[in-house]
Amino acid sequence: MSEYTEIERRFFVNGEGDKPWREDGDSTSIRQFYLDKGQLVFSESELIYGGAAIVRLNEEEQVLFQSEKDWTVRVRFRDERTVFTLKGRRTNASAIELEWPIERALGEALVSLEEYPRVEKTRYEWRGSDGMLWEIDEFEGGLLGLVLAEIELQNIEQPVELPEWVRLEITGNLAWSNSNLAYRSSRIILD
Repeated sequence: MSEYTEIERRFFVNGEGDKPWREDGDSTSIRQFYLDKGQLVFSESELIYGGAAIVRLNEEEQVLFQSEKDWTVRVRFRDERTVFTLKGRRTNASAIELEWPIERALGEALVSLEEYPRVEKTRYEWRGSDGMLWEIDEFEGGLLGLVLAEIELQNIEQPVELPEWVRLEITGNLAWSNSNLAYRSSRIILD
């Protein structure tokens, strides 16, 4: 398994009852912008977006980049960190994910090029009784009230102890991906 493969299971969360993730975990503020993949250019081992050089890819990243034709392009602001991410097409629980830290000023310049779909959320990290780390996202803005949880796995067969507040599993349901939620939220805000 490549270090660039993300395997995660995702679930709806009952946000109306107790919220142990708020009491026992760390939280962070996240803004994620979904950029126009048509503006992404690969030239001489470098990724360029909107005319700005983003990052130089190593050999493995170049091979992965060229093997995937349908990238989701994202800039994430998480507290003081800014990350440029490419996610490949998800197959059930797995997707290729390439990401690089970038300067905050570059990230802000990228998202200022036009009005991009985005999600805003507070992410809580919570450890289950089995020691596994859950990420619980409480969405804001047009998605206020939506709470989703995800857990990253080493392999798809890895057993997971589900907390009592986890509800319907949505792993592989692209309608509930963050990128689709960003487009849905943007339509709600604009309408």
